[in-house]
Amino acid sequence: MHGEAKGPRPIAGVHVVLHRVGPDRAGPLDSMLTEARGRYHFRYVPSGSPDAIYFVSASYDGIAYFSVPLHDPVTRGDDAQIMVYDTTSGPVPIHVLGHHIIVGSPDAHGQRESVEVFELGNDSSVTRVTGGAERPVWQAQLPRGVLSPKVNPTGEIAPSAISFTGGVVRLYAPVSPGARQLSYAFQVPKAALPLSFSIEQPTSVLEVLLEEPRVTVTGGNLAEVAPTTSGGRSFRRFLGQNIPAQSVVQIDVPFTLGDTRSRFFIAIAVVCGAAMLGAILFATRGRRVPARAAPTYSPAADELLQTITQLDARFEQANGATEDQRAAYEAERGRLKARLAAALAEEPQPR
Repeated sequence: MHGEAKGPRPIAGVHVVLHRVGPDRAGPLDSMLTEARGRYHFRYVPSGSPDAIYFVSASYDGIAYFSVPLHDPVTRGDDAQIMVYDTTSGPVPIHVLGHHIIVGSPDAHGQRESVEVFELGNDSSVTRVTGGAERPVWQAQLPRGVLSPKVNPTGEIAPSAISFTGGVVRLYAPVSPGARQLSYAFQVPKAALPLSFSIEQPTSVLEVLLEEPRVTVTGGNLAEVAPTTSGGRSFRRFLGQNIPAQSVVQIDVPFTLGDTRSRFFIAIAVVCGAAMLGAILFATRGRRVPARAAPTYSPAADELLQTITQLDARFEQANGATEDQRAAYEAERGRLKARLAAALAEEPQPR
């Protein structure tokens, strides 16, 4: 394969690694530094399991970036190009391109599960990174009175990069130019009703999905549109565009003693995200975005890929490793690749 590492210009000296990940084995196959014009090339022969995935990572300014999975006998051009960026912890704005609010039906205990999904956009030419515990990349308020917030495993950001303290969601994962999705869920007890969501930033598209028919929604310039259905379950749908900051959306959900339907399933967030994609693209038309989005892995696989890449880079840069150090490296790598293989086995196979 022939490719290049690019930012606003081709970048020389970037450490790139060719990886193989499969159910039989996983590990780096080759590595090199990009040449003067940012170019790199690898030759490899696919082997072992036909389900193995081959891809290239590039480590630049402490952040790992990935190519798309390699499928063709010769890969070059866009599929072999890896976009890398300088990093900053400065005040680069992170925009809210889309905000989904999903509220399910009550369970046997009268609690509902709610999901929030954010499409976050970085319109700059640098990757925004955290400036420390008190300087997250982005943050938002949880609604008052909700319980047990947790990261949605169907999102794009690793759970370790998000904290829920003091009623605030704080994001510490780097956000490169383009869009990233953040998703989390929480329980809504009776005491939290009516449920209020503060729109703290201007939001291009706001969507509210409600499973119950007896629900009132106010604020946010929302209008009810055609309902949507997933898995045999129907949701009322409310949609608004160009929502100003400081708006408040209030959802009042009456509880009934006879309602004992099962808890809302988090995976609906993925379906809803796909349904809203067209609206986000329409609302953000004219906004600059990268020519090609990076491949998406599950948060667990993404975090493990970056950990393995950084482990390989540290070991390769260490001179004169002892036998004990090499044994420790190989043991840690074996543990990580076993976890990665398990994580990838749970994902749909790439086509």
